[in-house]
Amino acid sequence: MPKLFHIQEDIVVREYPLNVGDFTVGRNPGNTLHVDDGTVSGEHAVIHVRPSPYLEGQIEAVIEDLDSTNGTRINGRRIDRHRLKHDDLIQIGSLSLRYFDEQTQPYDSTRIFLPDDPEQGG
Repeated sequence: MPKLFHIQEDIVVREYPLNVGDFTVGRNPGNTLHVDDGTVSGEHAVIHVRPSPYLEGQIEAVIEDLDSTNGTRINGRRIDRHRLKHDDLIQIGSLSLRYFDEQTQPYDSTRIFLPDDPEQGG
């Protein structure tokens, strides 16, 4: 099961399992991850967690910025949509989250590379 690790000063302070469905992040209390931070929009981003259309029995996660004021960054790059990969660093305002996908660890078997933007196909 994929997870998010909330990181502060290189220390994991909390872990969030990502179950199939939508995981929302924002300043509004109704979000899955409520962030009390003025740099985070009320409805900032959503992570869509779905069964992979490419690999049977696997899960994929796609993060989408919801037209937030300050944007969503993956590994330092501003994105609109991005297919998450193991060890991606998600930055939402001052919040830092590390994506962990144990189904891809270790890399001792065949690798399949999919585009970061799921709209590009795979």
